[in-house]
This record gives sequence, structure tokens and C-alpha cells, in this order.
Amino acid sequence: MSTVATAPASDLKVISLISTGHCLSHVYQLALPNLFFLMTVSEGHSIAKLAILTSVFFVVSAIGQIIAGFMVDKYGARPILFIGFFLMALSIAAFAFVHSYLAMMVLSFLAGLGNSVFHPADYSILNGSISEGNVGKAYGVHGFGGLVGYAITPFLMYAMGTAFGWRETMLIIGIIGVVVAGLMWTQRVDLRDSGLDKGVSAGTVREGIDVLFQPATIFSFLFFCFMAMGSVGLMTLGPDALTSFLDLSRDKASYTISLQLTGSLCGILLGGVIADRIKRHDVATAAIVTIGVFLLWTVPAFKPDDLALLVTIFVVYGFAYGLAQPSRDMVVRSVAPSGAAGKIFGFTYSGMDVGSAVAVAVFGFLLGGGQSQLVFVLVGAFMMVGVASVLLAKVMAAKKPIAV
Repeated sequence: MSTVATAPASDLKVISLISTGHCLSHVYQLALPNLFFLMTVSEGHSIAKLAILTSVFFVVSAIGQIIAGFMVDKYGARPILFIGFFLMALSIAAFAFVHSYLAMMVLSFLAGLGNSVFHPADYSILNGSISEGNVGKAYGVHGFGGLVGYAITPFLMYAMGTAFGWRETMLIIGIIGVVVAGLMWTQRVDLRDSGLDKGVSAGTVREGIDVLFQPATIFSFLFFCFMAMGSVGLMTLGPDALTSFLDLSRDKASYTISLQLTGSLCGILLGGVIADRIKRHDVATAAIVTIGVFLLWTVPAFKPDDLALLVTIFVVYGFAYGLAQPSRDMVVRSVAPSGAAGKIFGFTYSGMDVGSAVAVAVFGFLLGGGQSQLVFVLVGAFMMVGVASVLLAKVMAAKKPIAV
């Protein structure tokens, strides 16, 4: 509670609204892959084939985030956020009514398009609405909301899916999203963005494209790409990898991944406080992620057969990953010039979707080939490349600051 207790009431309201929407968007990202275990039986599709649906979602979201970033700077964050939110929630709900693989592909496309607006719109609103001294904390709570979504989804989808069926589960969570988006719409006057509402010009499209091809922006993109290849890959197919590699039951595997994300929840709140008090956010991010990776690598190295030890490893790894997130976001904020926050956050965070799409496809292939151990090895390898990228992003920003 100390993370937000000192924030003004207006800050608390904005943080709560944006973080709630962010939470649901993360539930939607993981909902379908965590229902694959039911869909393979009822629909007759292989995991590799179903994984393509998730890859489509993330590819579309990656491309859409770049476009959404330009639209946020041009037209404001509020309308873009709500269009995307309603589109995503309705697409998720519509899975309950389709039966062909092609129709599922179309809905994955539309859901990915809706998902693309959240990061550029959310960060523009947080930068424009939150007091300067609380930005790190706001990023922390915003990330906390996203991780809550990630943390509850594996076990929630398992519980709801086995109780109601995968179609009914998608319908329920989709309807919840429509209701939440409607409630947020009634409070839209408080959601001010960092560009249009402050009279900052978005510049021309050519100028915006030039911003995206600056070295610091590219390395920030690569950082998010490789981090997502590790983290999101583990969150989406981690239960399947644990089930295959350690011969765990499905419920224990889902429980372990959910507890890992619970560790991240604790870490991210502390990380938000730390981010407001330090200067070298790049070094902090790199050091914390490195510690987490070496801990995770003990799983493929030693193949622990004690569930308590395994859970401890994943919880501490999750804590380290969460601790690094607010500092990570502050690195991106430090390289984003005024009037280009939507573009910068949209482009760099699209790296998460690119990485997620690649990871789901690669890890799905490995699992299909019985190479579950390599999943854990590659998770760490990808994240270490991300560590190098964030350090280079800060170096490049110092040598050649981004200007609109």
C-alpha cells in the first residue's frame, strides 16, 4: 500500500482505471493458450496449430502498436484506448460462437488489433495525468495490474475451463471486459494524455518515422522483443513445458506458473518505489534480470524433483522479473521526447508482441518435438540478449538524444 498511499486522489483514480484495463488485456493475451488443453480434445486441433492463433494475435498487435502510437499522438489517447478495449473484449467473447479454424483466426486478428492500443495509450495517459514524483510508482502499479492478469490466468482458465468449458469461459471474460470498458468510459474526463491534452504537436509522419529509427529506440525495441521471448513464452506455454519436462500434473504446473507471477506482483510494487529513487534505471534493470535468469537456469541444469524447491525457484525468479519492470519503463520514458510518447512506447512495446509471437511458435515447436528442456534454456538466453539491449539503448540515448 505504501506504493500509492502518498499519491494525490486524482493520481490514484487514474492509476486505478488504467491498471484495471491493463489487467484485463493481459488476461486476454493468455486466455486462449491456457485453454489449448481443452481445445485439442473438443476441436481436434494440435497444440502447434492452435499456437498459430496466438502468434497471429501477437503479430497483429505488434504492427498495430506502431500505428496506434502515431494515432495516440495525433488524435489523443482516450478515443484510441476505448476503441481498442471494446474491440478486444468483443472479439474474445465471440470465440464462444465460432467453430471453424478460419473464424478463430479472424477473431485472433481482431483481438490482437484491439490489444495494440493499450501500451501507447496507457503510457501517454500516465505521463500526462500523474504527478512527476509518482510516475515510477504509477508505472509499478500499471505493471502490477498487467501481472495480476498474467498471474491469475493460467489457473483461472484451468478452473473455469474444466468447470464450464472453453467457449463459455471466453464468453464470460469477454463480457466482463465490455462492462469494465464501459465503466472507464464514464470517467474519461480524468484521463489526460501527454500530447494532445497538453498542446504538444505530434509532428509529421516523416518526423515520427525518423524518431523510431534512432539507435536508442531500436535497442529499446530489441530489449522488449527478447524479454518477451523469454517471459511471455514462459507464461503462455510454461505449464505445458513443466508438465512435459518434470512430469508434473497439469494443475501443479499451472499453479507453479501462477505463483511465479505472484512473486512478480510483489516485486513490481517494490520496484516502483525504487524507480522513483534511482537514476541508472538501465543498470538496475540489467542486474536484476541477470540474477533472475541464472536462478531459472537451475531448472534445466538440475531438474528439481521437489515441488517446494521448484515453486521457490519460480517465485524468486518472478520477484526479480517484477522488481525490474518499473525501471525498465523509466528507461523508455527517458529516451522519449515530448510529443512522441505514443510513438516511442507504441514502437518499443510492439517488440513485446513480436517476441511473444516468435516465442509461442518456437516453444510450441519444441514442445511438439519433445524438447521441453530447451524451453527453459532459451527463456534465459533470450532475456540475457535483452539485458545487453537495454544497456545499449541508454548508451545510444546519451550519445545521440532523440529529438522530434
